[in-house]
Amino acid sequence: MKRILCSALALVLALSLCACGESGGDPGPTYPAAFAGLEDQIDAAREEGRLTVCVSGDEPFLTAACEKFEELFGISVTVCTAEPDALPNGSGTDVWYGGDEALCRALSESGGLMAYTPEAASALIDPGYGHEDYCAINSDALGIMVNSDVLARMGISAPRSWDDLLEPVYRELVWLPGYDTTEGRLLAQAAWDAFGDKAEKYLLELDENVAQYTEDGDPATKYVGTGECVVAVGLLSSGAAQRLENSYDDIRLVTPRSGTPYVLNGSAILRGTAHSAAAQLWMEYALSPTCQALAAMNGWYVWPTMENVSLPEDLAQLNVDLDGLTCRLPMGEDAEALDSLIDAVQTALNPPAES
Repeated sequence: MKRILCSALALVLALSLCACGESGGDPGPTYPAAFAGLEDQIDAAREEGRLTVCVSGDEPFLTAACEKFEELFGISVTVCTAEPDALPNGSGTDVWYGGDEALCRALSESGGLMAYTPEAASALIDPGYGHEDYCAINSDALGIMVNSDVLARMGISAPRSWDDLLEPVYRELVWLPGYDTTEGRLLAQAAWDAFGDKAEKYLLELDENVAQYTEDGDPATKYVGTGECVVAVGLLSSGAAQRLENSYDDIRLVTPRSGTPYVLNGSAILRGTAHSAAAQLWMEYALSPTCQALAAMNGWYVWPTMENVSLPEDLAQLNVDLDGLTCRLPMGEDAEALDSLIDAVQTALNPPAES
């Protein structure tokens, strides 16, 4: 009886060890919570195994996004730096990532994109950030950047609205972007939004307080931290970069109470993609908190278009209020009206020489 009992106990022990071995086996790959329910799509993308991503430069955040996609899904990513509008359909390029929304819009209008609405698009902060052919992945607003230390020494408060910039205390303290730059166009848009048919009058009056206009690639925000420029108008991402990367704690970012326009950057699937499942997965990934947090973590201080994205603590502590965003750069007839405004201002500021 003892021998039978011992044999039975040994069998139970062996079976329990086998069960333990099974429960400790490889559970398979795991993904962030944002990808729950997309298992079939992930499997199809992994089956394709490859993806070509077209980007507009070699900025660190672009590299980081591609590397993270490879790490998460085991899909090999090839990066192409050619502009997507120069690529013919069927070129083998799958997705466009990180470029100005205007380019996505142009590609959509020319039939160069494949329609796809990501599941994640339901969590966009603004439904207008989505489109049947592309999605916005981040926003960058126009704002006012000031050197708070210099203003304090001068006994001047920081401007809080576009109208404030006209105050005599800011005479020769304001640096503006040239109107032939994206930021200058946004400034004209801000004036149009705030002052309507008096926008031209406002911009010409503002010129009386301007110390300098800056060119594309040399934003006024570069000079705020050093005190060379006291009040600058430009993209908030540029001001944030100057403060965070150069330890200019005196730079303060202001979003005008009267509203401010913004630009969007997007991602889209190019028509003729050779890896449609992987491309669709990329679009889900581009809208995920995992991917959207990578921009600011890698030196591009833009704001995500999705809810529940954790920004780096130092960026979050800037307390930038984006509730005053008004509208994007206009299209169609509105764009022509903005062109007319800019032409009128430039002509008034730089009248043609008399013959």
